[in-house]
Amino acid sequence: MNIHHRLLPLFLICASALVPQPSVFAQGALTPPGIPAPIFKTLSQVEPRFPISDFGTNLTVSGSYYLVANLFSGTNTADAINIRTNMHDMTIDLNGFSIISTNPPGSDSPVGIRISEATNIVIRNGQFSGFDRAVRAEGKFFGIVVDNIHSQYCHRAGIEANGVGGNPIQTITVRNCVVDKVDATGESANVSADGIVLLNCTAMVDNCVVRDIIPAGSGLGSCINVATCTNTFINNNFLSQAPVGLNSSGTGTRFYFRDNLTSGCGTPFSTAGGVDRGGNF
Repeated sequence: MNIHHRLLPLFLICASALVPQPSVFAQGALTPPGIPAPIFKTLSQVEPRFPISDFGTNLTVSGSYYLVANLFSGTNTADAINIRTNMHDMTIDLNGFSIISTNPPGSDSPVGIRISEATNIVIRNGQFSGFDRAVRAEGKFFGIVVDNIHSQYCHRAGIEANGVGGNPIQTITVRNCVVDKVDATGESANVSADGIVLLNCTAMVDNCVVRDIIPAGSGLGSCINVATCTNTFINNNFLSQAPVGLNSSGTGTRFYFRDNLTSGCGTPFSTAGGVDRGGNF
């Protein structure tokens, strides 16, 4: 019996050596492999944009642009921003800033943003003051959108689309805009003034306010002037203080207007060739 008691501890030690034990070795390096990197995209990666800070900027690359400050003309009689022929796919966000011309009315015809035969251009979110025209699309443009723009104290028009006669491709949408005071006095002896001009194009004007239109001499004046436009809709606008509220002329077809209110206009509606869809007063 004494032998058995002496052998028992030895047996237990040997048996424990045969039982698998948890590993005591490290499972990997504890030191990070490098500096932690951000896991989210930056704003420039989500929406790459290019700043505009200079009056007289010419845009020659497609993409998204934004103002970083107010732009002033000083003694510059040029356009503030130019979008050249054959450019396409651009958005200009005024970012709440203003583009301002301090030149008096006269022979010069500066424009806030001039769009020359370009495609898919969006202008939005800011103010213009003092130009002959705040925004002008000209030539064979297509897919122009002017949204949430405030134009004031221009001399010939707030927003103008001037397409090529006989070419139906020109399209423009103007929405949620305010045009305050287009005054042609001092431009020349007899000069017309319009809040929004649509010439030789297909257009939509919706939910805009246009007021205080003053032509010079025997020039004509209207809040919205539609001339030779096709498939065009003028809806839900507020027009006041002008010789004519809504004016249409020319040989365009399928021009419709609805729910437009006028006040203080000598002739509220002069809409030859247009179709009144109701709600116009």
